[in-house]
Amino acid sequence: MESAAPSGFRLARLRLWIDPTARSGYENMATDELLLRQSEPWLRIYGWRDACVSFGYFDSAVTARSIFPGASQYIRRWTGGGIVDHRHGITYTLTLPAPPATAPPHPQSSVLYEHIHGALAQALQKAGVKCALLSHDAPPGGRACWASPVTSDIVDPDGHKLAGAGQRRSRGAVLHQGLIQQCSPHPGWEVDFAHMLASEVSMVNDAIPWPLFPAELQELCAHKYLTPNWEDESHGRRKPSAM
Repeated sequence: MESAAPSGFRLARLRLWIDPTARSGYENMATDELLLRQSEPWLRIYGWRDACVSFGYFDSAVTARSIFPGASQYIRRWTGGGIVDHRHGITYTLTLPAPPATAPPHPQSSVLYEHIHGALAQALQKAGVKCALLSHDAPPGGRACWASPVTSDIVDPDGHKLAGAGQRRSRGAVLHQGLIQQCSPHPGWEVDFAHMLASEVSMVNDAIPWPLFPAELQELCAHKYLTPNWEDESHGRRKPSAM
């Protein structure tokens, strides 16, 4: 285990949205995608209206149910990563729009993951959590995300995982969906995290971050996240398992 490395990734501006509305799993996934479409970076901290378990894009609801039974929703994420029980912990999303054509692309995924978690570890340490970045992959422990910490995940002094994330890149933009579990940071860690990532932070506290958001959210849920195609674990390649 290593101490939290200073983040080498610095944004000029960032919008911090502490979302006051606990949303369904489908609404949370759609909200994150809508943020990814915006022209500036967003950091969203949010909760879940229902007892939800999410699983990476190429995982399956069948596997998720076998590992974490009893949830009311099993929702596919747009990102990769393992299977996550959202009945516990703190969820956040960081979105980075595609850089202009004249600017360099975002760092590769492993480097960006380390930068973001380096900033998060510093914020958690400031909020009273003893933690550090993991310097190497732990032995495989199954599809449950918390069973298999990987390099640059955040762990406690005993090596227990406290924070992990999944990423997806789309046309140069980056969606980073993260979870913090098994610790209770002091209030204000979200603001510290945002300032670790960006030179200028603007707060968004409303449940509606821009005027057209409710209509856009409803449309995206109806046409993507609530459709059979999104639930199809085969992605059109084979017959899906019984759900």
